Amino acid sequence: MIPNWLTGEYLQPKLRAYYKDDQLKVLKVWAKPATEKGQNYISLMTRIHVDIQKGNGIFQNKTYIVKEALTESVPQAKVFLEYDVYNREMDMYEFMLPKMKQLLLEVGLTGKFTADTIFVDREYSTVILEDLAEYNYVNADRVKQLDLAHTKLTLELLAKFHAASIVVKQRHPELLTKSLYTNFFSRDKKGYTEVYKGILSAFIRFINGQPDLKEKYGDKVEKLHENIMEYGARTYEVGEYELLALNHGDCWTANFMYQYDDASNPKSAIAIDFQFSNFTSPAIDLHLFFTVSVRDEVQDMESVLVEQYYSHLKTNLEHLAYKGKFPSLQDFQKQFESRRFMCLLAHLFKPVIIYDGTEVTSDFSSVYKDTEEGIRFQNAIYANERVLKSATKLLDTLDAKGVLDIQ
Repeated sequence: MIPNWLTGEYLQPKLRAYYKDDQLKVLKVWAKPATEKGQNYISLMTRIHVDIQKGNGIFQNKTYIVKEALTESVPQAKVFLEYDVYNREMDMYEFMLPKMKQLLLEVGLTGKFTADTIFVDREYSTVILEDLAEYNYVNADRVKQLDLAHTKLTLELLAKFHAASIVVKQRHPELLTKSLYTNFFSRDKKGYTEVYKGILSAFIRFINGQPDLKEKYGDKVEKLHENIMEYGARTYEVGEYELLALNHGDCWTANFMYQYDDASNPKSAIAIDFQFSNFTSPAIDLHLFFTVSVRDEVQDMESVLVEQYYSHLKTNLEHLAYKGKFPSLQDFQKQFESRRFMCLLAHLFKPVIIYDGTEVTSDFSSVYKDTEEGIRFQNAIYANERVLKSATKLLDTLDAKGVLDIQ
């Protein structure tokens, strides 16, 4: 359903400015939902169809994506407002992403890395974007996860994104709003405490239902419960000599889209959804991505893939004529390894990401609340052999590295 303010009269000047066509006319507007129920907990997304006549007389039907903030009556909206996710995404689409794109184009690093912004309307907390479906971009299957080809393309994209952000920070500090330094574990925020403690409780309940896991790790993970927000905050902190970049912040399968060639091989990747973008170590994006988005055999190649990402990042910064400190590969590997706790934080969401059952919820709180509905949903997403296998492998790795020990 189209918001009542989103009329042809409203759109026409925005589209005239975007297409640089003062004679463009909007003839008709209609809409349908852009996502299915339960697929987007953060925004209302609508695909609008617009019949236009350009100044040269040509008629076209165009589609655009409209992203609106949730109303304050929606339970999870209070948390999103506390963390300024809507202003943050508007800042990204209005200021940061266009500047990053400009800098990349200036040095010949072409190719889309996200959707173009048609217009940002702060009065209505709405962003209007080009529809990437017009370029045949589609999401990969979040349940099957990403193979090596998809993974490499995504890492190349992240290296380009991170590099451009590092240079924007250096050259255009006026674009860096306060919200871009806010993350899930910011010490002056409290809303995500309930989320992370609740979702860790669900993970502990799962561990306690597996005799082997309970014996090995039950007590250790239980002891993390009280400290999870503090350990998360430490994970996001960046030291004086460590690399700092704008992270995508929500770096999992659904937030990337791919183009394919005639043989169904992925040939390019773009990123979408920037509500949680924040400046921290790029290792945060990498750990989140590796933990929840790639297949087991790809995850086993982590060290090689980190080296490849590092090489792409270094090359991009050289193209961008970055003037600043850049870590050696060994130093970056240390920076990556020191944030291994991020794997646990990310894995807490993996059961819902790879879930393909019939239990559906449109309320994000069911992922972490111990209500009757919440526990039913949590039990459903954890009743998965892949989750058991993944959790066992994760806990074995983290324990061997000392990550599960009280810090």
